[in-house]
Amino acid sequence: MSILVLNVGSSSVKFATFAHADGRLVERARGQRARAAGLGHGEAIGDADLALVTEILEAAERQHGAIRAVGHRIVHGGRAFLAPVRIDGATLSGIAALAPLAPLHQPHNLMGVRAVAQLRPGLAQVACFDTAFHRTQPELHRRLPLPESYFEEGVERYGFHGLSYSWLTQEIARLRGATPERMLAFHLGAGASACAILDGRSHDTSMGFSTIDGLMMATRPGALDPGVILHLLGQGATQKELTDLLYTRSGLRGVSGLTADMKTLLESSEQSAHRATEMFCRRAAVVGAGLAVALGGLDAIVFTGGIGEHAPAIRARIVAQLGLLGATIDTGRNATSEARISPDGADVECWVVKADEERVIADAVAALA
Repeated sequence: MSILVLNVGSSSVKFATFAHADGRLVERARGQRARAAGLGHGEAIGDADLALVTEILEAAERQHGAIRAVGHRIVHGGRAFLAPVRIDGATLSGIAALAPLAPLHQPHNLMGVRAVAQLRPGLAQVACFDTAFHRTQPELHRRLPLPESYFEEGVERYGFHGLSYSWLTQEIARLRGATPERMLAFHLGAGASACAILDGRSHDTSMGFSTIDGLMMATRPGALDPGVILHLLGQGATQKELTDLLYTRSGLRGVSGLTADMKTLLESSEQSAHRATEMFCRRAAVVGAGLAVALGGLDAIVFTGGIGEHAPAIRARIVAQLGLLGATIDTGRNATSEARISPDGADVECWVVKADEERVIADAVAALA
């Protein structure tokens, strides 16, 4: 029997199949399918989405046998979900209630859950939450400088990319034999964030209440003066226009005026492309230095995510700006994206870890199902 992992986004579905062999969980297949934009109304599932999930389920069953359970990446777990959970009526309602906190992610994640329930009633499903990894942070780091009533209502810094950081923490321990005590981790991709990890646990992070906050990203601005929003509202901007601006027209795409793709920008000779990449690196370094303060020093920097794994130039620029903390890169190792990209004996080690959120989800499913 196999375990199927679904990671449903607004424009694609990533999936992976795992099975037990020789007493361990082994990856059997992995893929990605594009999906049409938009969702059905309410809890209804659009025909195209239902057909897509049907295709993925049937292919997994045909190639790898009966499915034991399905695991899902869920972006927001709020304060209620601190670890992976089996999905039933109550947990599904609780996850759905958090949709206003992640309006561009949670409804899409839920589509996968509901589609599987409709297509394979009774099949066990498990939810794994991106926010759960960060619930170890001290309350001081989770609070926003707002009146107490807002914190009581759940307005706080939740942090995201937790599944990625969970895997990074496991994998770096395997690569170097132990987890660094004070580790600065960068998940750099279309979405980007940084996390201060102390003794293997999240201590502080750049993303806050929403996935807009923190680092500059492919189409999101990261930290932005709230006065800009007030100004635009005063100019008559609607909530829909602001949502579009902050989620899809800012970041690398907005600054460059060309594209949100980092590889294309690095290859471009346009000044706006250079400006976008320089702003991206500067913001990462500035936020990273702040997180080093939260850690009380720095023992290692670890990169993951599409950009973090595949853009040596970006890693080099970020680490160069963190040189005041003792970080340095071995040019040769970095150019070939070796696991360790710092010189032997460096005061601050630098590493690259291949992201594998699907593995983290599969492990959780195996434990619960």
